[in-house]
Formats: sequence, C-alpha cells, structure tokens
Amino acid sequence: MLSKHVSFIVDQKGQRRAAVVPIEIFDELMALQRALATNTPGERERYYFSVKGAEACGYPVGARQKPGFMVMSGSRVNNEQADSLREPVIELKRTLLDKGVLIAEGEGYRFTQDQLFNSPSLAASLIAGNNRSGLDAWSNQEGFTLKQSGFGKKEP
Repeated sequence: MLSKHVSFIVDQKGQRRAAVVPIEIFDELMALQRALATNTPGERERYYFSVKGAEACGYPVGARQKPGFMVMSGSRVNNEQADSLREPVIELKRTLLDKGVLIAEGEGYRFTQDQLFNSPSLAASLIAGNNRSGLDAWSNQEGFTLKQSGFGKKEP
C-alpha cells in the first residue's frame, strides 16, 4: 500500500523549507521528471499501446478530465474484430478505410496520417479490435497509464 504521509522541515519562522516523502512517491516523482526531461519544448508526451499484431503511438489532447486522443501516423491496427465490438467503432473503422486514413498492410492496417479520436478508449478499441478502457490501455515510456498520469479524473 502506498503511504501518503509527508513530513516537512520548517525554519524558525515556521515556514516549510523541505519535504520528506515516502520512497514510493519519490520514485514516481523521479520517473515523472525523467519523462518530462525527454520531451523537447512543445512536444507532447507520447503514450503507447500494443496488442496482438497492433502497435500504436499517440498523445492525449484537450482537457485532462475528458481527453481526446491523437493516434500518430504509422500506428498499426489489428485486423481481427471481436463480435462484441461496439457498432460506432466498427463504423469509424469503415470510414477511416474509405478515406484512406487506414490502409491494409500485412496482417492488419496502418494509419497513413495522424487521427484524432474523441477518447483514448475509442482509439484503443479500434486498434485492438475489441472494447478497451483507453485510460488503462495507453502507457508512457515509464510504464504509467493515462489514468496513473492523472487523465480522466473528475475535478473536485
């Protein structure tokens, strides 16, 4: 279990000068710092998703509470499709194929250009060929999912 106890070192005037945090929190902060350091100014942090012949890369767009998701050109889509896949996902896939945004390649499909989705879940479901929670499916280089990175949380 993650301890959230934080202690502070204060000066003679009672002003906080330093914080003592549990090692789990320190490790998460260091991973976040490394992730941020690898991005050049203006570059969005990339998230990755791979499943059964599909490998995709993209980044969240818009409000943290309800982000859209931009899948990057070159990402690969699974050619198989579960019977339970929602109809709007199937229709979107057909539309993207008709427009040439998705093309058949090898055992699946490939994005020919960046494509914005209304949600990370819609993007992950289309790529996997089955229903997915995008907040749990997409993870960054450090292994943190969108949910663990603070996306999808309701405002207090």
